[in-house]
Amino acid sequence: MRRTMRWTLLIALVAGCRAKPEPTVADLHFPVVVIYGTTSVVLYPNAHTLGFASIASLNALTGPPALIDSDFNIYILEELASTHGTLWLMTHPTGNTPVTFQLARAPESGIAVARQLLRPRLEDQTWRDDLDQGREALAREETLAGMFAIVDGKDD
Repeated sequence: MRRTMRWTLLIALVAGCRAKPEPTVADLHFPVVVIYGTTSVVLYPNAHTLGFASIASLNALTGPPALIDSDFNIYILEELASTHGTLWLMTHPTGNTPVTFQLARAPESGIAVARQLLRPRLEDQTWRDDLDQGREALAREETLAGMFAIVDGKDD
């Protein structure tokens, strides 16, 4: 009896210690926003479009970009790279390129973290004469698409 209890406890401990599975694109809730450092913020409406990135955004990266999904889950795009080689990228310096990446969960998620990630991109737009209104609107906005529209600054 005692031996059976030990094995049961050991199996329960091992089963409980399994690492959380790595996230995949299928786990994302679209649309998603990718923040390419200080250079650009891009809204991707679906999984297919997430498989492409601007060559300029890739060239300007200083670290892995953050991704925010519509449920305000935050991820990091690790190992983001073009599927094309350096020579192709040199001969095609503009436009989009197919990309690969590994999704990793960020240490924190939520709407407040999403606002913290997006606000510096709004603040960088010093030429805008509506920054105060943008700050207030970003603080009130409850949807990712709405937050992107505020940071993007384009009237659609």
